Amino acid sequence: MNEYCMFKGKLINAAPFVSTYVGSPHYVINVQGSDEAIFKIVVNSASTQVGEDGNDEVYSYVDLNFADPVTDKLAGLGLGLYTSGFPLLDYWQDRSLLDLHRMRPIPYADVDGKRADVNDIINGILSIDTSQAPESIPYDSGKGEPQPRDFYPPREQGVVVYGFGFLFQPQQDGLHETHMNQGNPRGPHWKENGAFQDGAVIVQRASGFAAIFTAFQTQYLPTDSKGFPVKGARPLPEFVLGSN
Repeated sequence: MNEYCMFKGKLINAAPFVSTYVGSPHYVINVQGSDEAIFKIVVNSASTQVGEDGNDEVYSYVDLNFADPVTDKLAGLGLGLYTSGFPLLDYWQDRSLLDLHRMRPIPYADVDGKRADVNDIINGILSIDTSQAPESIPYDSGKGEPQPRDFYPPREQGVVVYGFGFLFQPQQDGLHETHMNQGNPRGPHWKENGAFQDGAVIVQRASGFAAIFTAFQTQYLPTDSKGFPVKGARPLPEFVLGSN
């Protein structure tokens, strides 16, 4: 069974997603734990399923000054992979974690520069410097055929990344599903619903903590104690515009 887990690692470099890449649309963060091995934490840049409005934008809430009791627990943990003994995240049941009504659709690429896109936001939080020459590193998007992607270094040293989600299978050299893992309607993701197994990326820099919370517009809220949509639940775009 693929367990819910958390990886704490030192930031090495990161690859923003561009449309010419083969494979799923993910922003890739390379980190190192207690050894020298590279571990990958990926963030969805777009959805593989379009919403009711016909677009594939993910919904995100980015907290640039993340101040939650969970940070004290995270800071006290050593580097590496955890399948127990780490804080469990739940977007719905833990109301102190984030305000779901502040989630908004964010594109992965903004060609006219009028909006911040997923790459801009994560670059900023990680201090990734895209003005530097990138390093071309093969990345396997899950199809068993590694393709080169451009990885850029951070401007700031000592950045620590906490990824919450599920391990790549069968390699177990990375972590995905760093998004809300509940509220899926009946269909391909129904069995992925659960409580206190939501994904996220939390970043610790010298200036403090920041957090990236991601969900899909095809998911529903509210959910029950097991993470399934309750009767009368609304699609995320409708829910975030509501008052409860």
